[in-house]
Amino acid sequence: MNTRVPVTLIAGFLGSGKTTLINTLLQGEHGLNITVLVNDFGAVNIDADLILKREREVVELSNGCVCCSIQSDLVAQLQALFRSGNSPEYLLIEASGVSQPGRIASVFGYPQLRNYARLDAVVTLLDAENTDMLSDNCQQLVQAQIAAADIAVLTKTDLVDVQRVGDFRERWLFPDLPSYEARDGHVPLQYLLDTGLHDPSSTALLQSNPAAGFYSQSWSSQKPFCYARFKSALGALPASVFRAKGVLYCIDFPDTRIVFQKVGSRLEFRHDGPWRGTPETRLVIIGEDGLD
Repeated sequence: MNTRVPVTLIAGFLGSGKTTLINTLLQGEHGLNITVLVNDFGAVNIDADLILKREREVVELSNGCVCCSIQSDLVAQLQALFRSGNSPEYLLIEASGVSQPGRIASVFGYPQLRNYARLDAVVTLLDAENTDMLSDNCQQLVQAQIAAADIAVLTKTDLVDVQRVGDFRERWLFPDLPSYEARDGHVPLQYLLDTGLHDPSSTALLQSNPAAGFYSQSWSSQKPFCYARFKSALGALPASVFRAKGVLYCIDFPDTRIVFQKVGSRLEFRHDGPWRGTPETRLVIIGEDGLD
């Protein structure tokens, strides 16, 4: 009997819906003690009533799940996790939107990990609405993410017509690659967890830098902003900025935390309840060229 911890790697370009999918999996009726490693813990919008305890790098959830942020040395962090007295029953890893997931997949072949865990599947998310509008550099990265995939999940298919979805599948997906469509992050759990689809000998590796040409900048302020002016500023960002996210401390709603997202030309703002701590605007911007 294989007692190694199964691992699912969630990959996909920036804004493809990884956070939404992970939140759905966290709150699913699976009965598993799941640990989730994420690149940016603050990006995972976990419902407040699910949180039991929040520490600097770990959040304990009421359904037995735990969320941690990925540190610089993934292998060392995984070793510590699997050798702890509370090893997970299942592990989800969110890959960076500008990473090649084959590089992460390859670490599960390392001697110090292969006795503890097995990579069950690499799940790559594809944004059916925005992928075709990415630059050549970004599309090459998306192709590398697909090459490493054991399962493809098409997101935002409800925002485009059926013919366009069909054309997208034909142009982007390999014919023998299992694929599903997600609506608001919902894909049946049995299609994504404990599938046994990953073949270690097929792990796709690239020698080039997977994040070449990309940049990320963060900024924060405890000064409240005008909602309309902030929204206008985000909308005026150049096309080279294809992802922005964060929380807004707003003059118009000073007691409410506003979560915002920008993917391509689409902006989304939502009220996220009262502030938990000191009100502060926090912004992360990701693109291809430098930005002042």
